Amino acid sequence: MGYSFTVRHAQTRLLVRPSARTIRWASFVVIAATGALVVWTGGRKGGNPAAIALPIATTLLCVWLCFLFEDLVAETTDASATSLLFRRAVRAGIAVPPIAAVWFAYTWIGPLTGPTLAMIGAFGAGIALALAAAAVAVPIVGSGKSGLASTAAVVFVLLVLPVAIGHPPSVDPAEPPFGDAFTYWSVVALISCFVLVMAHLDRFQRR
Repeated sequence: MGYSFTVRHAQTRLLVRPSARTIRWASFVVIAATGALVVWTGGRKGGNPAAIALPIATTLLCVWLCFLFEDLVAETTDASATSLLFRRAVRAGIAVPPIAAVWFAYTWIGPLTGPTLAMIGAFGAGIALALAAAAVAVPIVGSGKSGLASTAAVVFVLLVLPVAIGHPPSVDPAEPPFGDAFTYWSVVALISCFVLVMAHLDRFQRR
């Protein structure tokens, strides 16, 4: 047990630098700034950014995650004795905290007074959905196009589907297409996590 932990710790330490270096941080800054502008604009003239603007900004952050598994770090890390699942977990561990920090800041822009449970549920489900879509897209369409394919899936689930089947149509996380907010976002998150795990079942062999 101690040996395994020591090995994993060493592997993580060796993977962090090349993984962080190949993550698209410039696009993250652009998307984060765009999302802030969207939320601020949605709160002008007495508007409620939680209903439309914040879900759009949240989706933009999730879209950035869709490109996380386009394996730009493969040339550096493929020779290491680590599974693809572990390498991707390291990349996600680097990328998700900045997204969470930016999203939390969004919930205090304009008239917003912090995240609600529905907002948190939608954000968490969106993160899981983006990672699952990215993992599934790579073996289907290839690494170079996986980001665009998973983006389409994320936009469809988070924005298009609620408008298409919602009564009334709404992207407000507190008003999901069916059921209550807790049940709906829990189901989306659980399905996404299941798909994410299944996408790696045949990839546990070390490379």
